[in-house]
Amino acid sequence: MRAKYVTAETEEAAKVLAEKHFGCNRKGLSFEVISETPTSWQLLALMGTSAQIANMNASYGIYYESDGVYLEVFGKRGTGRPLNSEELLGHVNRKNISGLNTSVLQDLASKGKGRARIASQQSEYIYGEDLKIDIANDEMHVFAQLLAPEHGGAALDYDKALQKLNGSGVTHGINEEVLKRLLSSKNYWERQVVAEAIAPVDGENGKLIFHFHKDEKTGRPREIGGGRVDFRTLDLFEPVEEGQLLVTRILATEGSPGATVKGNAIKHKPGKDTLMPRGKNVNLNEDKTEMRATCSGMVQYINSTVNVSNLYKINGDCDVGVGNIDFDGSVQISGCVRSGHTIKATGGVTVAGVVEAATIIAGGNVEIKSGMQGGDKGVIEAGGNITAQYIERGKATANGSMTVDVSIKSILEVGGSLVARGKRGAIIGGRTSVANEITANYIGAVSNVQTEVEVGAMPRKRARLQYLEKEMERITTDLVKLDQLDTYLAKTKGKMDQAQWDKLHLSGAENRRINHQAMEEYNVEIAELQHEIDHATEGKVHVLNCVYAGTRIIIANDTYKVTDDIQFASFRYKDGEVTYGPCEKSKG
Repeated sequence: MRAKYVTAETEEAAKVLAEKHFGCNRKGLSFEVISETPTSWQLLALMGTSAQIANMNASYGIYYESDGVYLEVFGKRGTGRPLNSEELLGHVNRKNISGLNTSVLQDLASKGKGRARIASQQSEYIYGEDLKIDIANDEMHVFAQLLAPEHGGAALDYDKALQKLNGSGVTHGINEEVLKRLLSSKNYWERQVVAEAIAPVDGENGKLIFHFHKDEKTGRPREIGGGRVDFRTLDLFEPVEEGQLLVTRILATEGSPGATVKGNAIKHKPGKDTLMPRGKNVNLNEDKTEMRATCSGMVQYINSTVNVSNLYKINGDCDVGVGNIDFDGSVQISGCVRSGHTIKATGGVTVAGVVEAATIIAGGNVEIKSGMQGGDKGVIEAGGNITAQYIERGKATANGSMTVDVSIKSILEVGGSLVARGKRGAIIGGRTSVANEITANYIGAVSNVQTEVEVGAMPRKRARLQYLEKEMERITTDLVKLDQLDTYLAKTKGKMDQAQWDKLHLSGAENRRINHQAMEEYNVEIAELQHEIDHATEGKVHVLNCVYAGTRIIIANDTYKVTDDIQFASFRYKDGEVTYGPCEKSKG
């Protein structure tokens, strides 16, 4: 403090008091008379050079004297800084003065200079660091300033600072790191955001995750690697299997409300749920979060509907615009199947038009409402029955039965019976093998074209039996070798490296298990095939009109060569040879 009001009975006594206050000789002081009476002198003692005094900043001081607490205010001079009334009032408030006369205090602060008694006599309170707290009107932020202590005042620790915030109503969103940094930095009066409202968390809307491509199919050729594409396999549908996951529904979340720094709630926006799409051949789990296919086939997403169909319909021809088809279900074609194309279906296949030199492989029945012009390259394979108007220069295999009007120079294999009846009802040329019976109007032709028909076991079943018998021989040889390995391991146990011994032992045991399992399965299949072949002699060939010369009829292990046309006859196996008699079937 470079200024002080001093009061004494005489001017000299007042100057002596000033010297004591500043602790210096009066030569370093300047004095101004504030008031004088015969019994009292009040001087303003100023410390400093004339230049310093001429531009002195405004200042103030509080003095605890025997008759009370006094406030002295000194106005600015020249270019000095004016009085900061807010700082003055804040300082007085922090002094915790008991019985403070606020009106006198405010009057003196407004005048900007003078000395006045502001409270009765009391001991001085030395204040320490403090926190000035400013809460935004919307309670979204809290600003704090660290206030400097008086000389000898205590530092403010974190717990007390937290208590002050809580005492101001601040209970949420306090940034502990910022508050600790503010207390440790000692950057007094620096304004910091020490608390922020906790923002609400809006809920997330529910959504659907599609596990298939919803986009319209491109019809582009399929890539097969190496920069190559298969121009006959086009992107026309997306296959699915029964039980396959199609759509997953992610439930909406509730979210959570926020809170102002005083703990008042800030509303949040809950997420909105979405509904599963409708669909056919699909089902939902209990909480409707998963949609799965109830059948194999193809999946489509049309008009917000998910449908699975086990029938793939082609309106028109199966040509380069459609490409090859590999479908888990049934296929229906309203047109023709052009040469070079392949249709595979786990169900049935229906073709309204002609099948050219193409391939049809079905797990169920195959129906060709017109016929096949195979060009010696057409193939039909059916797990069930085959029905066609005609098969010309093709190869057809049916595990079930077959019905045709005419077969021309084709290879037919039928697991059931074959019926060739219609306008012609003929088997002309080629080779026909049928497990049960053949019924036809005509077999062969007047041109004596070579035609071969066989009833009994299908050739591929005989080939399968031969393969299985060779496999049984191989397994028997392997088991002998495994016995030799067991003998060797018994002799070398404890002598051979243990890790190597264990490896050989485990390998031998696994190979033995695999071989025994294969033997059991092969024995069952061999028995079934052998039974079928043993009863192949029961097959018959029925000709309702004529079997022409040049035809060979095979039943069991005998062949009947037709040298002259035979009318209305049934061929059977009897006493080790093929014989015939009147037809056992009627022409009706």
